[in-house]
Amino acid sequence: MLTELFMAVSLLAAPAARPAPATPEEFSDRAAMANDVAETDLETVLNNLELSIDLHHVDALVETAHGIHMQVDYHIALGHVTITMRMGEEGTGVARLTLNQRVLAEQKFVDGKVITESTAFGALTDEDAHLLVASIYQVWDHDVVIKALAETRGLLCALAAGISGLAIAAGAFAGCELATAGLGTGACIGLGGGLGTQTGAIVHDKCKKAQN
Repeated sequence: MLTELFMAVSLLAAPAARPAPATPEEFSDRAAMANDVAETDLETVLNNLELSIDLHHVDALVETAHGIHMQVDYHIALGHVTITMRMGEEGTGVARLTLNQRVLAEQKFVDGKVITESTAFGALTDEDAHLLVASIYQVWDHDVVIKALAETRGLLCALAAGISGLAIAAGAFAGCELATAGLGTGACIGLGGGLGTQTGAIVHDKCKKAQN
């Protein structure tokens, strides 16, 4: 149990036994309130992602001889996490996040553009989802990863930001859906999307700084 993360969106949690709204008007009111709360607490959730967690056996590999290939491996309490990005010189490639060899987030590219995205965080608990999300956010500050990035240029930072933002958005949404029964899916989508956008931009900045 990752108590120090406060379970990020558990700050938004409502009682599990809360009954469903009796009327469409009540449902609309609740959804509007939930979106307001999600927007207000986005900064708090982002700050909670920075609370230190244990990353073990961190390794990073970068190859740029024929296109771009980067792989980041590390272990957390849930198991072995891998973030891999591969794109050929023609712009075709894939970026994936896996946990214990199970694909949880994936982007496919053609001509350097994302053509498909998929995520699969449904099997994780809210605590597991947020532990994984925090690890994705923090691994880009690890010395081993920074050293590997220092030898690179080009599109790698955009790829890193893209798969990280997608995974963080999906993980935050999954955790929100589990931890905030009653707030509504709309609020969780808003929280996940906002968090994914912000963290993707932050990961991109971290990568660019490492390259410089």
